[in-house]
Amino acid sequence: MIARVTLHAATPTALADAPLAALIRACAQETAEIQGVSVPEVALFDDRIELSGAIPMPILLAIAAEVRRSTGRWHLAKHGSPLWQGE
Repeated sequence: MIARVTLHAATPTALADAPLAALIRACAQETAEIQGVSVPEVALFDDRIELSGAIPMPILLAIAAEVRRSTGRWHLAKHGSPLWQGE
């Protein structure tokens, strides 16, 4: 079974920036590798990111939470605005 988690950006085009999208993708991959689990597929859109894979849902949620936490903190410090909805 394929698990899927979606994180929604705070603004409709927040993730359209290619360097930011690359940073988010790298964060998801690094988080999975550090934890020794399968790297999820990362689909990036202008307004959201979708992580999916044949990974147990709790593990995928943990990866998504770390991506949200670390990239959100970085974006707030660099740009002074939230990256993700609900921040």
